[in-house]
Amino acid sequence: MLGAWRIEQARSEPLLDRSAARVDFGPDGQLAGNGSCNTLRGRYTLTGNTLKIGPIVTTRMACATQAMEQEDRVLTALERAASARVPPHGFLTLADADGAVLLRASRIDAKP
Repeated sequence: MLGAWRIEQARSEPLLDRSAARVDFGPDGQLAGNGSCNTLRGRYTLTGNTLKIGPIVTTRMACATQAMEQEDRVLTALERAASARVPPHGFLTLADADGAVLLRASRIDAKP
């Protein structure tokens, strides 16, 4: 799961074309990225497939309504995530405690 991921879907909705939404998971438990409009930072822990993210802090820029709504979906998905999986197809999938998919992302960098 380490590395940079382009968020493609948040809370069952595809993201806007040319969205800046991404999340980077660092080896030190640090999380960084962009929710669609604002930059974000936080911490995470991953034990097996069990994921805990938060708290997340963001900058507070105003953007177009669609981008702000999308960012809200992205942040909510990250905060509610309880598990993470990267199956052989290579997409990162975050799910809630009931197993419902919250976020789907594709790898940006070349790390295995």
